[in-house]
Amino acid sequence: MSLPFTSPSSATAPPPLPSGFAEGLKDVVLPDPLGFGKLMAPVMAIAHYRDGSWETPRLAELGPLDLAPHTQALHYGQAIFEGMKAYRNLGTDGGPPLLFRPYEHARRFNRSALRLGMPEIDERVFVSALEELVTVLEPFVPARRGQSLYLRPTMFGATADLSVVPSTEFCFVVLATPSDAFFTTPVSAWIERHYSRAGAGGTGCVKAAGNYAASFAAAAPLRENGFHQLLWLDAVEHRYLEEFTAMNVFVRRGDLLYTPPLSDTILAGITRDSLLTLGPSLGLKMEERPVDIHELTDAIRAGEDVEVFGCGTGAVVAPVELIGDETGMRLPLPSQETALELRGRLLDIQHGTTGAPDGWQHTVAPLPDGPQA
Repeated sequence: MSLPFTSPSSATAPPPLPSGFAEGLKDVVLPDPLGFGKLMAPVMAIAHYRDGSWETPRLAELGPLDLAPHTQALHYGQAIFEGMKAYRNLGTDGGPPLLFRPYEHARRFNRSALRLGMPEIDERVFVSALEELVTVLEPFVPARRGQSLYLRPTMFGATADLSVVPSTEFCFVVLATPSDAFFTTPVSAWIERHYSRAGAGGTGCVKAAGNYAASFAAAAPLRENGFHQLLWLDAVEHRYLEEFTAMNVFVRRGDLLYTPPLSDTILAGITRDSLLTLGPSLGLKMEERPVDIHELTDAIRAGEDVEVFGCGTGAVVAPVELIGDETGMRLPLPSQETALELRGRLLDIQHGTTGAPDGWQHTVAPLPDGPQA
């Protein structure tokens, strides 16, 4: 009798799109509301890395991946992802959907890959896979401002082997889900004073899957106290703001807008970088510096003109209306004007209703020979 699962190859490629499948998507009617990440589009892009090189990504019908139970990513967490969006072009001339800063996402994806001992993927191949997918799924790009076709490029170690060594085979998958904005109303933030999101020299500055799983247990007080997001402090002193679980953090005091400096514990957010560019157009002085939680809460208690908000691909910009913690502290934040103004300006760019710096608005070019199957 032969033993099962002895092959070092784990992830099996799904079959290509059936003939005429893409044509059948044109009459889709999206539900309202969409939610976030609930409705999966029926097509994905996929490629495998074997024998030292990547296959060309191709489109396939969304479906289960055939993985052995001893696939390395399931045991050792060798998995990364990106979050990005395709927006309906709402400019006067309309046109194909727009990707927001896709090459920056490709670069960050590769930084994550290198940190976890995974192979890079050519930036042009990465973006081409997104374009091919979005072209086929254009009917799934919602039309309302703030909505998007959320894209989730993912890579994981696919070798079927329990040895504690890096995979030699990898799977690259891009999923898509038509979604509403992650947050449509101001959020409340719970200061996490015990657990740490990341430590020096770790993986906090990349989008490693385990970074997010590690936040789940700490999130229990959110549900118990009716809060939305954890606000993480540094791992050494539990004193300086780092970021929210799924967003970078900004603080405005008067005409100064600041955010914690990047480090190996803080993710280099694409939206964060965009706001640092846009902020001066609002007459704000921009600064990257440590943010002391005691200094912040004292300023709020003193009635200073203070705003706190998060930013990220899913949320775009999310004003914070309340900060609290386990001591019973509850500090309202009535001011939200700067966050809402920045959100509006960023959405204008993302939907193509205003100009943007080079590389921010990437038009999805129709494929000359149609999408690959």
